[in-house]
Amino acid sequence: VRIFYKRSCNCNLLLLTVRKLLRQRTLDNGKSHILNYFTNSRTFFIKRKLLLFAEQYVSLGLSKGEIIDEKTFDCIEEMSKKCRALRKGSDLLSYSASSKVRLAQRLRNKGIDRENAQEAAAQLERLGLINEEADVERAIQIYLKKLYGKNRIYKELCAKGYEREIIVSELSLIDDEVFAENCIALVRKKHKNLPKDPAEQKKTIASLVRYGYTLAQIKNAINKN
Repeated sequence: VRIFYKRSCNCNLLLLTVRKLLRQRTLDNGKSHILNYFTNSRTFFIKRKLLLFAEQYVSLGLSKGEIIDEKTFDCIEEMSKKCRALRKGSDLLSYSASSKVRLAQRLRNKGIDRENAQEAAAQLERLGLINEEADVERAIQIYLKKLYGKNRIYKELCAKGYEREIIVSELSLIDDEVFAENCIALVRKKHKNLPKDPAEQKKTIASLVRYGYTLAQIKNAINKN
């Protein structure tokens, strides 16, 4: 296997062009077979490009045009998968904040395998690109503007994959009076004229419960409207 390389426009990356013998592995009674393809008595090669971080390449100690064995190529290929996962994760975070769990899920949706997706998310968190405490704090303020109650905010953040301990801790910093006032504002906005029919009243209360408010908060808000 011959390996060639050139620098990419990003000084932290090296683009490797690799020539590797085309092969196919099949399973027969639990045994693995490697089949080589030949064309006109000549070995048929395919061209592949693998992206590595500069430090990954340096750690290999390879030179241009060097012949490498199958084991070394597999090592390079695995390094490239990790590099791709990190780069893709960084790109996703540049568009929107994400929890570690959600980012790993998004990477898997992009074709990254589970192990590399989880490892990339964990490394990006160590690098400070994922800050769940700050993300949860910002999200809570956004949800408060939408007049969501505490229960709704908790469910929304859990669904995004944030750790429950962090969510509970950040919500505990919000005074209950804030939620009480928001519930009053929501009733005034959505239900100016409360229905007199008992069945319709139940629907109204159910709607407010879905916004994340307790029955006590709802009763208080209705009484003040």
